[in-house]
Amino acid sequence: MKKVKLFEQDKHSLNYEKMDVLHREFLDIYNSVDLNSKDSINSKAMELLEHTKKHFNEEEKLMDRYDYPRSREHKEEHNKVLSELKFFIDKSYSIFGMNILKSYFAEKLPYWFDYHLASMDSDLAAYLKNVNLKRTKKQQEVN
Repeated sequence: MKKVKLFEQDKHSLNYEKMDVLHREFLDIYNSVDLNSKDSINSKAMELLEHTKKHFNEEEKLMDRYDYPRSREHKEEHNKVLSELKFFIDKSYSIFGMNILKSYFAEKLPYWFDYHLASMDSDLAAYLKNVNLKRTKKQQEVN
């Protein structure tokens, strides 16, 4: 099966292991779809929805734990994409709805993934790395 969206190290890696693992898992599920099969599209969209809920929950825990200053906007974006994906899955019972889900899955999700990763997730990863660097420096000063 042809992969629809590859994990490109230079483009998708944030050099923050926890987030990079979540993104690879997202793409593994995304790429396991057969876009010529309605059943595959529907089941992979549902699997991706469940994974994405967990994925976003993990990121949001990091935001809360480290007082990420842009968490509100980031969480709103998470809620938006979860709502969209659920909406299109719920409409997939009809031929028209399935075609819309297929289009969303094949066209919108990969664009959204790249944009979200390059803007919001890269900012979060940079913030977390900076927080961890400051903590390491403080620990070294104490010792």
